[in-house]
Amino acid sequence: MTVCSGQKQEQEDPCKVKGRVVGDTKYCDRYWECADGEPILYDCPNGLVFAGKNRGVTEGCDYPWRAPYCVGKQTANGPISNEHCDWLYGIFGHETSCTRYWTCWNGTATEQLCIGGLLYNEQAHSCDWPDNVEGCQKHPLCNEDANGNVALGKSCNRYWNCQGGYPRLQRCPAQLVFDRHSLRCVVPPTEDCDIPPTPAPEQQEEGRRFNDIAEGDGQLPPQEFRPQQQQQKNVGRTRN
Repeated sequence: MTVCSGQKQEQEDPCKVKGRVVGDTKYCDRYWECADGEPILYDCPNGLVFAGKNRGVTEGCDYPWRAPYCVGKQTANGPISNEHCDWLYGIFGHETSCTRYWTCWNGTATEQLCIGGLLYNEQAHSCDWPDNVEGCQKHPLCNEDANGNVALGKSCNRYWNCQGGYPRLQRCPAQLVFDRHSLRCVVPPTEDCDIPPTPAPEQQEEGRRFNDIAEGDGQLPPQEFRPQQQQQKNVGRTRN
């Protein structure tokens, strides 16, 4: 298929540009690629839109909310839905939980969990602070006191701090431990926790890095989660 077939005259010819790939002028989920000196029209995987050569999550296509890819354009293809997936590719909210969401890759849904007291934000398509998420009921951890502290398992230095009914993960200052009776950080020992040993500086730094990676510090801004499935070349690309 050539560029002129069914297209406006201003459609750019991919065979005349260095990258050999250009977006369609009318549809944001389509693009043109030069093959053997001829322009060929392709559709992005269902739910993705063209972002540019070597960009996006697969084959130059990306999630539509990442950038204004579709401003002034239409989508050529409607949604192909599957269980938990509004489109074959995308990130979608959970049907019954505010702390879980689905990543969909070629129609296969994988359940994900927001940690550190975060909730899934439908508008941002990522885990976010609870005060930025509307429509979710308060977290059960904070049922007794919407602005109090809650012990975290058997941990001696970490605990949940409820803020407006939503928990945020906190750590006691150095040399203090969390007391399950007073629900605050105190000087040890307590009934459950002894005086923590003082590690060597290099061990302390190594342990801090490990704990931050394993548990998160509860204060970092939320990050967007990408699908965990392998993003293989040519996955879901449709030749039109």
